[in-house]
Amino acid sequence: MKTAGTGDQSDAIGVPNTTRMPERPIAPDSDTLRSCTGTTMHALVVAGGSISTTTQSDVHQLRLDNHAWLRREASRARIIIGADAGAGHLWACGVRPDLVVGDLDSLGQEMIDALEAEGVPFDRHPTMKDATDLELAIREAVNRGATSVSIAGATGSPSDGNERLDHLFGNVGLLGHPVLREIPTRLISPMSEIHLITGPESVCITGAPGDFVSLVPLTDHVDGITTTGLAYPLHGERLAWGTSRGISNELRHATATVSATAGRLLVILQRHHHASLNG
Repeated sequence: MKTAGTGDQSDAIGVPNTTRMPERPIAPDSDTLRSCTGTTMHALVVAGGSISTTTQSDVHQLRLDNHAWLRREASRARIIIGADAGAGHLWACGVRPDLVVGDLDSLGQEMIDALEAEGVPFDRHPTMKDATDLELAIREAVNRGATSVSIAGATGSPSDGNERLDHLFGNVGLLGHPVLREIPTRLISPMSEIHLITGPESVCITGAPGDFVSLVPLTDHVDGITTTGLAYPLHGERLAWGTSRGISNELRHATATVSATAGRLLVILQRHHHASLNG
């Protein structure tokens, strides 16, 4: 079966005209890493979808904001992997990936040559395969010892306007991949985060007061849902698949928690402002 890897999506966040790979940002100390991710073996996997889908009118400023955000996320990671064209996102913002994974059908030969010249290793796969580039990159992050994973470039559409809902839903589904069962994982963009909890489990989310938090059941029922820090709290309650009660709750403060005792639940944070503005 042929699967188009997430690298098939592209994003005009700007690839600089340079023949030299910028240096990877200096990693923060262990205490900073723990405060950011809860672990010292955090992995950042970057796919090829657009980094931000905000309708900001100043395209140049949006590009700068996206770069700043992705650099910050990279500074929190010990393992950085580009899934095909995701390596181009990293290059554009000055981050050297530890590895590029995929069939390389959308990265471009010039970028491949530049990365190879800088000694970046490649894990190459055939175009005809049974997993997307992103899934392969996630597996490799786990193989390298990741104990938590953030996935960027997985929720946006290509810049050419060809919407790829198949990629979006497929990428959300990867949160339930068996190799991630014991590994906290989230899909991230400057405007949103998506977490999957499988009861009994809880998650802590961070944003700004007024940001939306939506709870979407993925099983017939999700039981024992309890929240803290939300405008409309739930206390040991049940949400059913196919209902919308959990949509558009709001953060009361900067942090909130969501827990469930049984079932699978998507927890989606939707920010009102680009995350690069929050420091």
